[in-house]
Amino acid sequence: MKGRVGDNVEQIAVNEAADDKSNDVYAPRDRRPPNPDRSESKEWGRKPPSEESLGRSIEGDIVKLPPRLSRRLGSPTVDKIWRKIILLWLTGVLAAAQLAKLSALAPLLRTLFGMSLPKAGLLVSLLEAGGATFGFVIGLALSRIGSRHSLLTGLALLAAASGMEAFASDTQSLFIARAVEAVGYLLVVIAAPTMIVSLASDMATRSKALALWSTFVPVGVAVGSGITGLAISVVSLRFVLLLWAVIIAVNLLAAIRLDELQVGRRSVAMPPPAVWLLAAGFGCYTLFLCALTALLPSFFVARYGASLSNASLIAGGISLAALPGAVIAVRVIVRQEASFSRILLVAGTALLFAAVLAPFVYRIGGLTLSGLLAGFIVVLSGISRTILFTRMPVLSGATVAGDPRIAAANGLLTQFGAAGALIGPPLGALAVDRFGWSGLGLLISVTMLTLLVLLVSAERSAMRRLGTLAGKALR
Repeated sequence: MKGRVGDNVEQIAVNEAADDKSNDVYAPRDRRPPNPDRSESKEWGRKPPSEESLGRSIEGDIVKLPPRLSRRLGSPTVDKIWRKIILLWLTGVLAAAQLAKLSALAPLLRTLFGMSLPKAGLLVSLLEAGGATFGFVIGLALSRIGSRHSLLTGLALLAAASGMEAFASDTQSLFIARAVEAVGYLLVVIAAPTMIVSLASDMATRSKALALWSTFVPVGVAVGSGITGLAISVVSLRFVLLLWAVIIAVNLLAAIRLDELQVGRRSVAMPPPAVWLLAAGFGCYTLFLCALTALLPSFFVARYGASLSNASLIAGGISLAALPGAVIAVRVIVRQEASFSRILLVAGTALLFAAVLAPFVYRIGGLTLSGLLAGFIVVLSGISRTILFTRMPVLSGATVAGDPRIAAANGLLTQFGAAGALIGPPLGALAVDRFGWSGLGLLISVTMLTLLVLLVSAERSAMRRLGTLAGKALR
């Protein structure tokens, strides 16, 4: 730690104390005149500053020092840390916006390029297909590549891909551009949360930061749909895609100022079984969420005769209901920080309640009531989503902020989440085709209960692993 602060930190602290009498850290403890025979500083009652008197509270990579000493040494502040965390979150939001960008443009792309509906669907889902295939591999490689380098490379690829899409002349070039975009998306969404964990040193800050990060997909989808929908009504398709390239390029320029996190060892690190269970749980979450929100417009049109635009608008609002769930989860985590069993009890109760209510979305009468109930279910399930993200670095077994197991866990989480998002809509449609809309409600309930089982199993696996390690340490 002395290498971080500087070899002459002790002397700086003494000088600061002599210059600033109001510094309470070095305030006199008594009013006795100095005794030349005593081995004390000439200042009354002032001893040479120790580790404790310097006020060093080491939490990860954060060093808390007296105010004037902090300014001299350039110690990071909470405000600076949160500015970086918010920048990383915004980067994830812009990456997730690319998921919805082509969805909003799909009808126009089909007309211009003569694509069939399945082909257009494949083009849109290519981002998730890349995550479902290569998420874990990129997570394992991140420790060698470097998180900052991965983030900047991912942003550069996203900006370049939007430019390529803007000037695509045929379907093949459009698919190539989308494939480049998929790689950029993966690099960003795996590197960004890894960097957030390294910035958030204490548990309370980390919980809030990862809860914020857990919202990047619903917010990004809303932003992508909104900006694209508004822009396409004013300018041409090419200018819309170039607008996205410019927005991401600006984000890239802002992200260049981020520091590379320190990695203890640049090697491949496999995550423990608890993380695999947690990632599988996240796959269940994205499966039932995407099955619910993707098929709601069709349900509203078929059951209540709603227009497609109104049905899509309601479904978009319901997907954003995950945000209040994240806020509730943060409040629960902060209040019950010392007792994760209580946190798990809250998340489990919310999931059980949501699982019971899910079938009634397709049975209750009226468009308004059905939409409100679906939104309430998304709020309840959103609590578990946030818990999943906040528990990931803990269950990964990481010992330092730059531990490669964190990046591997993020990659695994991305892969399972993308797989769930890919499987959810077609599996839900199959359930509706075989058993009607009530079959979809039952599928959602079963998937929620599976998520709860996996969440509890992940915690038990982590506890067994800790017990095993403690037993070895005692031998």
